[in-house]
Amino acid sequence: MGIALAGVACSGKIVGTLETDPTAPPGTPHGPSSGGTGGGGGSGAGSGPVSNTAAGMGGLSSMNGGTGPTAGSGPSAAGDPAADVNRVPIHRLNNAEYDNTVSDLLGVSSKAGTAFIDDEKLFGFDNIAAAFGMSDARYEEYFNAADALVEEAFADDGTRKKLLVCTPKSDSDLDCAEKVLDAFMQRALRRPATDAELTRASKLVSDAVELGEDISGGIKQALKAILSSAPFLYRVELDPDPSSATPHALTAYELGSRLSYLVWSTMPDDELFEHARDGSLTSDDVLVAELERLLADDRAERFIASFGGQWLGFRALESHQVDKGEYPDWNDTLRAGMVAEGLSYFSEFVRGDRGLSEFFTADVNFVNAPLAKLYGVSAPSGDAMLKVTNTSDQRRGFLGLASFLTLTSFSKRTAPTLRGVWVLENLLCEHIEPPPASVPELDTGGDGEDASVNVRDRLAEHRKNPSCAGCHETLDPIGLGLENFDAIGKYRTTYAGGDAVDATGMLPSGEGFEGLLELSSLLAADDRLADCAQNKLLTYALSRELVASDTAYLRSIKAAWAADGLGLAALLEHVVTSETFRQRRGEP
Repeated sequence: MGIALAGVACSGKIVGTLETDPTAPPGTPHGPSSGGTGGGGGSGAGSGPVSNTAAGMGGLSSMNGGTGPTAGSGPSAAGDPAADVNRVPIHRLNNAEYDNTVSDLLGVSSKAGTAFIDDEKLFGFDNIAAAFGMSDARYEEYFNAADALVEEAFADDGTRKKLLVCTPKSDSDLDCAEKVLDAFMQRALRRPATDAELTRASKLVSDAVELGEDISGGIKQALKAILSSAPFLYRVELDPDPSSATPHALTAYELGSRLSYLVWSTMPDDELFEHARDGSLTSDDVLVAELERLLADDRAERFIASFGGQWLGFRALESHQVDKGEYPDWNDTLRAGMVAEGLSYFSEFVRGDRGLSEFFTADVNFVNAPLAKLYGVSAPSGDAMLKVTNTSDQRRGFLGLASFLTLTSFSKRTAPTLRGVWVLENLLCEHIEPPPASVPELDTGGDGEDASVNVRDRLAEHRKNPSCAGCHETLDPIGLGLENFDAIGKYRTTYAGGDAVDATGMLPSGEGFEGLLELSSLLAADDRLADCAQNKLLTYALSRELVASDTAYLRSIKAAWAADGLGLAALLEHVVTSETFRQRRGEP
């Protein structure tokens, strides 16, 4: 089975196709569909006609890695018969990954992906391989973007010279064209191109020249075809024996792509490519050193924004609605400050020396002028976010961030039930069943009640309904402990209607508390946060659902991580050095 590298069903100037298999039908945008013949653990996640096999890619395995990759000596589940490294379907670049990758490849500033069809999400993230499909409309977006982006790159003299690694002497100088294509394809495909791929790409150049293009125009047509191809649009990992369930190590190039897209959401850079080329990336020392280098780079902010922004809800806050009539301080600058603070707070745990045990208790905030006003602290000058510490107030930890408190509120008032559900599901990874269809809405009239409502009394009335009481007795007390903070996170002691706020609550375990400070201390002692963070990160890093056969790897990663003090940087190291990150298998 072949995968078409360029479609011809769409209109445009791209000449011909670039096939990994000459017998494959050209041009169908459904060729690289959702990818793979099964998701993690053989659960059937992902579907489509394309499998991650050496045969399915026209024998590319011989060109897909360095020298003799080894499994490494990171966290291991060796000896556990239930353990399974599983497999990931071929992974289409999501919109952000696409923009970052073409920017690195071409040196362009345009962000075509921002106008693409929205990414599919699964398990809370937009990088899960099994969720991604391919449609006519989506492929046409890629096709048209390839045409526009290559034209943009060649219109800039400096960018064009970087792409043309040699200067063609004439329109018949196909040797130079082949050098250009070889250099470009090694980066675009995230591995060396095969001889057959390079020959077909070169033929696109010669065909274009025969049709009247100059040599530069012919090269442009080949680059457009490459950027419309499955090996560029998808992160492909091959199984030498596609029917074998025996784990095998990823090649150095595959491992480099996994690492780069995890931390930077883009293709490997020259240094990472070099470690893949000589095979050294498969050693523990080099892999860990490269992870540390990537995390120290400014591009690691993409990991913080993508993983942290989705897990902790900061991205969702960008579209959250707040009623300015109830909260006149609300504006886009305040919203932006909340998002920036949340990401900076998360970065403290990724790049700083804080252990996850401080996640609920760290007494640090990051403020711009509107957020400083909301918190009652000195405002920074300029637009920069200021890091502040205030141990005398009633705010601390993640649950004291205005971003969390706002996101888990209605537009006009707080929503303790939502806050409780969010803590249990997102931070402790507890599964909360949705209410039965027969259960009435939490608020009569939806979100019509304003900030003057005594929410504790309102929820007490709701719990009088026997069909509601069971769940709400568990969910509400957590959120009620945060009632000192209004729907945009401002501290208060009374409701707008004059009633005093009662912030007493109780955890499902029966431990009582009053207010955020006591609640945060109880949650800081709960091991479920570390387990949840590990599950979320491994899901994101592997781009697939975790299944029962991952339990042994989770256990081994957790043991190594706990010995290192439960810092998120240490968790990243143990994830990327683990067997399940560095290996995969075929599917019987």
